[in-house]
Amino acid sequence: MLDVSEGAAPPLGKKQENLLAAILRGVPVLGHDNEARPLAEEEARRLLRTAPAPVFPPSAEETAELNRTRPRVLHAVVGPEARRTGYVHGLPRHGVPPLLRAAGAAARAPLVLRVVYGASTQVPLRALSYVLPAVRMAARLAGSGHRDCHVQVVLAGPLGGRLNALGEETVAEQTELLAHCLQRLLSFLGPAAHSVYRASAPPRVLGALTDLVAALPPDRRARILRRLEGKGGARHEEQTLLYAAAHVLVHDRAHDRTHVPLTLRHGTPAPADPAVIDVGSLQERHFHDVRRWFARATGADDPGALILTRHSVPPYTMARGGDLALRDFLDGRHHEDDPLAAAARHDLRHLWDLLPPGPLRQLLDAPVGAAR
Repeated sequence: MLDVSEGAAPPLGKKQENLLAAILRGVPVLGHDNEARPLAEEEARRLLRTAPAPVFPPSAEETAELNRTRPRVLHAVVGPEARRTGYVHGLPRHGVPPLLRAAGAAARAPLVLRVVYGASTQVPLRALSYVLPAVRMAARLAGSGHRDCHVQVVLAGPLGGRLNALGEETVAEQTELLAHCLQRLLSFLGPAAHSVYRASAPPRVLGALTDLVAALPPDRRARILRRLEGKGGARHEEQTLLYAAAHVLVHDRAHDRTHVPLTLRHGTPAPADPAVIDVGSLQERHFHDVRRWFARATGADDPGALILTRHSVPPYTMARGGDLALRDFLDGRHHEDDPLAAAARHDLRHLWDLLPPGPLRQLLDAPVGAAR
């Protein structure tokens, strides 16, 4: 990931500040509860004036490229069109500074839009809708002339399944099914470059997670447990803390010795040293805050940029109140008369706006080993 300093940024210039403030104005910011607070223009301007600068001293040419790239990226990922038609909700608390850093870094580095899936013993069909906001962001960027954009999918099921004591064989089968279907969907959507990676959980990673948790002072430990109560599928406190620490390794330590190993399953490799923007469900706002607390307590890297989608229930788990499993859909068991939770209906509608059930099943209906 391209490094950035924490020093004061050079003045943006009035025109650039006005342009960026206009894009950020009104973007919903979500905290611990479900209330979304629209970002006020004055707050947006204050954040713009104090945004950290890149480590490189920009020349006139580089400054011009920065001024072209930042508004393109902000508009594509969180602007009015993204929120209106792209299934984008807004930003987590403290989400503006890392987004500004990533948007600036994208002037010199390839931009990666990253979507991370957790573990599931039964992947729902609506899991396929999770990549659509990132795909549409990439399309908006391409339409504005920004070409260096890559959609990266990370299937962290093997790690999450290990931490939450789920059946490893079942999680592996569901992860492979999801990987196959995502590859077929992403290949159909094009033209953005994409990759589907599978995470693993070797002993050194599990040891790094234990070390991160052990380094938490008691007050931070208690704070994290309060914030994540009932989230993530953990059954006891240590599981919750290890699951939270896994978010630090997957998202914020991709390039050091404690990183989670990723194996490319489909697509083309993600570019080296990219600017990264994560695209995640509403629940990820809790983990974004927790990653900040780990950083303050353990010396981990500050969390990067995160755009929150409208997925109100993690789309890789079956929604309580009714959902449609991906395997059942592929087998033709549509369960049209079964109840669906509101979250499932919304996510499926977003998917079917792109591909109705018949064409979608036809696209996905191939042996799992047929696409690699």
